[in-house]
Amino acid sequence: MTSASLSEGIEDTRPRGWAALLLHHLQISSLRLSSFVLGIFLPFITADLGLTPLQAGLLQGVWWITAALAVLPFGIWLSRFRPIPMNLISLLLVTPFLFAQGLAFNFLSLFMARFFAALFHMIGLAARPMLFQQWAARRQYTLINAVGLSQHSLLLAIAISTGALLITALGSWRLAYFGQGAFLLAQVLAWVIVARESRAPTHELGQALHTASQTPLSALRAYPQGWLIGLVMFSLSATWTAIVTFLPTLMAEERDIPLSLGGPLLGFLYYGLIPGALLGSYINRRATNRRLLLTIPALLNVVLALGITLTHGIVPLAVLIAGMGLVWIAVPALEMLPFEFEDIAPREVAAMSALVVTLSALGFAAGPMITGAVAQLTGSLQTGLLAMSLASGVGVVAGIFYPANVAETQGT
Repeated sequence: MTSASLSEGIEDTRPRGWAALLLHHLQISSLRLSSFVLGIFLPFITADLGLTPLQAGLLQGVWWITAALAVLPFGIWLSRFRPIPMNLISLLLVTPFLFAQGLAFNFLSLFMARFFAALFHMIGLAARPMLFQQWAARRQYTLINAVGLSQHSLLLAIAISTGALLITALGSWRLAYFGQGAFLLAQVLAWVIVARESRAPTHELGQALHTASQTPLSALRAYPQGWLIGLVMFSLSATWTAIVTFLPTLMAEERDIPLSLGGPLLGFLYYGLIPGALLGSYINRRATNRRLLLTIPALLNVVLALGITLTHGIVPLAVLIAGMGLVWIAVPALEMLPFEFEDIAPREVAAMSALVVTLSALGFAAGPMITGAVAQLTGSLQTGLLAMSLASGVGVVAGIFYPANVAETQGT
């Protein structure tokens, strides 16, 4: 049974399907807050725990290195299990470690809390491709993903724009982590109510998982274009976390832009994405040349990252930061590309999606780690960001080698 045939009976995604998939996307966004708001929290945490630039990079990097190491084996092994209970187990395991971040008393304790939070989060992320095939109409995959990105952008825009002000008002960065844990607990309850297997439109998923004729690992060889998608995501992700981790510090220390203004300024990454992400479905339909779909965002990403690193004025910075955010309107389409590979099976989709997430996670990890290491060696945070921006050009090269047309994305 192929992924396409599995969802043939779903002509339109039902409201419960929308609710389940958007709730799952909200859970992913809520957990990624631990990564994406670290740049805003970092000056407060550094003052409290005495972190070095390299330790700051490691705190960001451990989240994504763990993801990179875990999501592919989890995606291959756990794809044999039903995704709804698998996601619930993930939520129950990860929540205590969100609270543990707020209880950290030194670098090592914070590092380990972030490691376990990221590890258990990957269990739920591995369920994502299977949830789409269980709940959604195939023609609406990208639209649902695009709405999820818009939802994600709204959450992150609020968190980043108000993070510094919230910590100042509360008098503690720790309370912010406790609030994140409480928010996820509420989502655990919502998942139990919304995601009921008896109400899912696809009842053949369990049979498809157990009767697969090939190991999903074979898809990594059969569909080499999946590696190219992953390299593009690597480049987008690396510059993103480098910017969100270190730009607030660069603005405060070298450009006299206070954190109370730097937070809202960094929020421009998301402001345009809130409505703009909805274009992801339109882009997927119109961009039949998949090579351009990958190459253009990768190229714009490099140019905008260099501009952000070298620009001092607040208004030009806001424009460039917003532009980098808008590059991600192509991501909902990029993430759904493995579903269109010809004759791909449900568990193979899970493996290919896990591969893309793995390379994306490596990018999220590499961005702050490379930037932090270069900054420590050269004594210049700006040099670290420049080095990372140039290194992300690997995504442009990967996009150039991707098959141009949908019809060419077949297994070999």
